[in-house]
Amino acid sequence: MGVRLGPGNSPARTRIAVDPDAVRLRAGEAGYWLTYEGTLETFGGEASISALRGSESAFGGTLLEILSGAQDVKGTKATEGGRTYKAKLTAYNALRMFSQDMRAELTSNIDPSGTDTPVTLSIVADAEGHITRAEADFSGLLERKDSALADMTGLHAVMTLSGQGDSPPVMPTPSEPTLDAKTAVRPVGDQKEGTCADLATGNRMLDMVVDVPCTQPHDVRVFAHATLGTEYPGDANAQRQAGEACRREHRSAPGTWKREAADEDVYWYTWPEEDRWGVGGAATVSCYIVTRDPVTTRALAV
Repeated sequence: MGVRLGPGNSPARTRIAVDPDAVRLRAGEAGYWLTYEGTLETFGGEASISALRGSESAFGGTLLEILSGAQDVKGTKATEGGRTYKAKLTAYNALRMFSQDMRAELTSNIDPSGTDTPVTLSIVADAEGHITRAEADFSGLLERKDSALADMTGLHAVMTLSGQGDSPPVMPTPSEPTLDAKTAVRPVGDQKEGTCADLATGNRMLDMVVDVPCTQPHDVRVFAHATLGTEYPGDANAQRQAGEACRREHRSAPGTWKREAADEDVYWYTWPEEDRWGVGGAATVSCYIVTRDPVTTRALAV
């Protein structure tokens, strides 16, 4: 689920439940499910989590979403009555597997009528026609020199499926706590001073957090928001001003808040980059303490 505020990336282990109306996500050790329902304009239009809503399969964001676009399909018999297929995909069809922000980092050659086939695909089906494995080589999409993926030399996806039809999908039970993402997920700058939040939202929007009570386990506590001015001072000065403001605020923050820090006297701060600096008034830096996982780095611009 990508980067997040605070230390490290989002949890590698995430439970996801999808039905026609909602995407539900339970990240890492969170004690609740986040429910994303309806349209997601609140999270920037086509939020990254929308990729989990399948259009050609029950669950999006996998190779099942793009198999129907396969071209030049060649099949051979496999063991035990199954078949193995080799195929190709155009960039336009291949990119349908990815969320909007990931597509922006891959090829710009997305002509729907294009005939180039930079993606190779292999598919294995059992004797009953069930797909059991699919593998795609997306390395041909890594052509953008200005991409965050520019240093990557290869990109592959492998999907394995088993136990088709053995059991119905398991959805969260009514007894499991659930939060509505439209009210619980918000920019860290909207958190009141002294409130607490978790960092894994399921969306790769860096300044978003999940508002949670401080009485339950939480990732961070916001201890201040400080005003920085309206004129952008340059990258280095913006970071310096943000750091100085949070240093002052940290000295006067309540001791009970500071003692929650996973690493003593370490705090984090987040400030707007140039394109968001001063939008709607003076720029603001948000200062917060990470309460879980030791950290060594303090600053992050969004």
